[in-house]
Amino acid sequence: MFRIALLFFFITSSFGQQIDYNPQFSNLKNKADLQKGLLSTAIIGLSVFSIYETGKPIYYNEARSDFHFTRYNGDIELFDNGHRGLDKFGHMYSASLFAQNIYFLSRWSGFNNSTASWTSLILASSIMGAMEVHDAYYQRWGFSTGDFIFNLMGASFYVGQQNIPFMRNLDYKISYDFTKEKDDQAVIESYANMTFWMTANPSGLFEKSMPRWFPNWLNFAIGVSVTHSNTKKTELLIGLDYNLKRIKTKSIFLNHLIHILDRYHFPAPALRLAPGFIGYGLYF
Repeated sequence: MFRIALLFFFITSSFGQQIDYNPQFSNLKNKADLQKGLLSTAIIGLSVFSIYETGKPIYYNEARSDFHFTRYNGDIELFDNGHRGLDKFGHMYSASLFAQNIYFLSRWSGFNNSTASWTSLILASSIMGAMEVHDAYYQRWGFSTGDFIFNLMGASFYVGQQNIPFMRNLDYKISYDFTKEKDDQAVIESYANMTFWMTANPSGLFEKSMPRWFPNWLNFAIGVSVTHSNTKKTELLIGLDYNLKRIKTKSIFLNHLIHILDRYHFPAPALRLAPGFIGYGLYF
């Protein structure tokens, strides 16, 4: 799976062109606004507090302990675990979402791209890192080195999209199959219902060679999930995806809403390559 993902990344980076998105921040002045900055700080703080309080009954109704690292089969856990590492993709997704919203609020508050990029990278990584330190004092959890690494990857991915043109043709998304029974009482813990996708927009990557009839809103995607069986197996999928960012508006807030919605992989045709071949007219 890693080799396929690496080949996918190499191909897209070799021929990448910048996608023609409607610029979100072209009409903003790069001048810090104190009131917007304070409001943005309050929004970020309230969001973190709300997320923590929501997750408290799920994650932290556990016995406390001294600081310790997460271990799996006796070794410090980096990737593989009872979820086949799918929780790591979840950490990457969460960190990238934090970075995306912090970057938006930073730009809206008057910061330029460079300052907003550093702010979102540092704050998103710090917020997710603080959660790891908090986990380290609970017997069931512990500080996960793998989680910490994927947190950094998620925040870096979004910041990279704002600074490296070809990366704007790539997106990292999640889908959740609500039609299947959950493996866990908490939606956020039912990894068998989740699929994480790396998508690429051919019209942006191969702008000069793509035929005119090919829809510029259509993406190709590689997905990873786990089976519902007691012995979890990694599922590898390929499929189609929709690029909502092709929708153009003149509103910075509506643009941001579209960009947030585009982080979800809506039902589309897909093929499961492993374990075993299955075709889906619509994969949720």
